[in-house]
Amino acid sequence: MQHRTYCAVAPWIKVGLWSSGLLGLAIIGFALASLSMTAFAAQGGSTQASVDVKTALSPKVTAMELISDGSPQAESIAHAALLYASFWDTGDPRFAHWALATSFIDRTLPEGRAQGISGPLDASKHFRAAVPDLSVTVEHLLVVGDRAVVRLRFNGHFMGVFGEQRGQGQKIDFRAVDMYRVRDGFITDNWHLEDYQTLFSQLAAKAVTTGAKS
Repeated sequence: MQHRTYCAVAPWIKVGLWSSGLLGLAIIGFALASLSMTAFAAQGGSTQASVDVKTALSPKVTAMELISDGSPQAESIAHAALLYASFWDTGDPRFAHWALATSFIDRTLPEGRAQGISGPLDASKHFRAAVPDLSVTVEHLLVVGDRAVVRLRFNGHFMGVFGEQRGQGQKIDFRAVDMYRVRDGFITDNWHLEDYQTLFSQLAAKAVTTGAKS
């Protein structure tokens, strides 16, 4: 049988220990808050160190068909992919900042486009100036491992200026396929292929009726 030795502690010592405990908790709490703010700032002031799909910005688009491997990270990967699609659908840069890691790399960078997050931000701005009613549909979303493959369909009307061409309301309808690597809920790498042949033929086509929409 074990015996416990009782040692009386003076009341003032008890108060001191209690106060020290509170101070320690306060210091730990402050340190954790500082780390959270640092992670918050690291993602451009609009994201977290890792995405909690229950509290993060909600996507504006959904996938018509979603196929997943059912892994623990599949939900956050699909969430990031739909956030990025929502960026192209709305032009709202908040969706891009919530979807893309600060170290984001475009692995199929088009000529003349800046690397990193600024690349798609500028591309969306310029393309939306030509097609102001641009919308995006996610036709298929496949999530496997740390990757997402997305089949996108872009729709709108060419009513602005694209290069030396001025739109007359021509219908725009083309597809693209993206593949993302996602870590901690953010897209770190993107490989993409657009049907530029269809897009450019539609931009060059003459509208049947000026300003008409179909």
